[in-house]
Amino acid sequence: MIPSVSSDTGLVLDIVVVEDHDFVREELVTFLQRPGWRVRGVDCGEALDDALRYRPADVVVIDLNLPGEDGLSISRRLRTAMPQLGILMLTARTLSRDKTVGYQSGADVYLTKPASVAELEAVILSLSRRLRRAVADGPRLDVTACRLLLPDQRLADLTLLECHLLYELSLASERQLDSSALLFRLGNHPGATSRNLPVIVSRLRHKISEKLQLPDIIKAVRGHGYRLTLPLLLSESPGSDPQ
Repeated sequence: MIPSVSSDTGLVLDIVVVEDHDFVREELVTFLQRPGWRVRGVDCGEALDDALRYRPADVVVIDLNLPGEDGLSISRRLRTAMPQLGILMLTARTLSRDKTVGYQSGADVYLTKPASVAELEAVILSLSRRLRRAVADGPRLDVTACRLLLPDQRLADLTLLECHLLYELSLASERQLDSSALLFRLGNHPGATSRNLPVIVSRLRHKISEKLQLPDIIKAVRGHGYRLTLPLLLSESPGSDPQ
């Protein structure tokens, strides 16, 4: 279960604001902290990925006009990787077709700027009530306990490197990364080298197949690295330290 919050439950809602305009981002973070929510601000998709590696979120507020990867692309891959995530687009684009594309890209709510603070808070409260508080059908990656779990309570304990690898593939566009990009995202994990990567993936695939009866969860794509064959719900352990 990802910690989430509404005024009904008293739990803490975790929000990330993705906005490249410093003043607007700081204003949004300050405002959204007032109901007692945990709020972080980032300025681009890459910084968002770093923030989500540090701690999963319940709701992401995304501007569309961002440097590098735009808000629509970010929304599409987040919706694939984290179906339970609340996605709110807050943008100056006002045309009907822009809203249509926004919703097609995975947004739960599309608001145009300037949105009133009362409307923004009400929308986020509504989203928090609709957020999934339990995993339904698919496997769940607990990023704090380093475990892959199924709804029937079967689980596979993972090394930190294995957990990180699954997390990075989950966040990637179409759940696929070439080997060099995957190694870059794995950072300084001991043993994460181009020579060892096929062995690491093979052992992880075998572990998941043996423990969870999920064969071929990671596919080697010739010339294109590795692809996760089904989405994982990403969460943190209940009661984990938000830091």
